[in-house]
Amino acid sequence: MKVRSIVLVGALFVGLSNMVGVAVAQTKVFVVNEQKVRADSKLGKALDGALQELATKGIDQLGLKTLQSEVETEANALKPQTQSLTREALEANPTLKARVEGLSKKANELQQKQNALNATVEKQDNGYNYAFYAVMMRAVDTVSKEANADVVLSYPSTLYTKESIDLTAKVTARLDATVPTIDALKAALPPPPAPAGGAAKPAGQ
Repeated sequence: MKVRSIVLVGALFVGLSNMVGVAVAQTKVFVVNEQKVRADSKLGKALDGALQELATKGIDQLGLKTLQSEVETEANALKPQTQSLTREALEANPTLKARVEGLSKKANELQQKQNALNATVEKQDNGYNYAFYAVMMRAVDTVSKEANADVVLSYPSTLYTKESIDLTAKVTARLDATVPTIDALKAALPPPPAPAGGAAKPAGQ
């Protein structure tokens, strides 16, 4: 009796395993490499170009190239005169001390301007990434439905992928066809929410 029970349980376990195996085999799993879509798509390249243009314009407006050149030139000129001086000796040379303090001030100015520009570019990049992700997910949704996918995984989270289940190229093509430019991106996104309470009315109305 016990042997028969063991046999029945074993048969049941095998049956369940086969059912699970069939279910897994029938599940259509695909992957998308978001970073590659960002790098290869027309929109991604346009966003990168806009960021580069923003950085270049900031460098020119802030005079960073000139300022950096001045700092490097003065630092190289002062190095032979100051590298072996003690603090007391430097204090005793007002002219040299003034040059060192001027260099330090200019170097601080350069650092502050670089930090400000980096923060501006990073803020713009974060906004672009958020907007890009929104329209990319629409492309992922469309392509996934066309492929009759059950599951779509992010590429970095997978250890092995066959080319036949990689939807990256199709998602990129879909994005290129629907949102190829920054203007198209702006048009595809919902407008920002209106201020609470509407616009303020002029006094007396």
